[in-house]
Amino acid sequence: MVINFKSKKLDSTFRLIYIFLFLLLLLMPLLILFTKNGFYPFIVMESIFAIIISLLVVSILKLRITIEGNFLLIKIIFTVYKTDINKIYKVRKGETMWSGFNKFGTSTNGLIIFTKHLNDLYITPEEEALFITELQKINPNIILEKI
Repeated sequence: MVINFKSKKLDSTFRLIYIFLFLLLLLMPLLILFTKNGFYPFIVMESIFAIIISLLVVSILKLRITIEGNFLLIKIIFTVYKTDINKIYKVRKGETMWSGFNKFGTSTNGLIIFTKHLNDLYITPEEEALFITELQKINPNIILEKI
């Protein structure tokens, strides 16, 4: 059984952070352009930053939260996080993006998933109630904590 969940749309906090990063990465190479090094270093640096920006955009658009059998998977293009649902002992709802060790959220109000391995996961599924219900179907011992 495979169940896919999309991440929430970017909220204003994340939008401002990404706009700041994009502008910084696009405008920083202009400093090189105005030095005596010439145009070649500018093109190289701008190309590197364009690749970084492209990876950030892809990670926003392709982020998927998947329940596959007894495993919770976070996929962007490939699986970047995997944990056994039976090792999850608590889900905290209403947490901020500044919490958790592994952050794969696109919004400020999300879920922190606590596992026995101490590798907390921050995610922001669009349908939180359905997501928690599906987790509790597999592991009914999961404690739901609201903030």
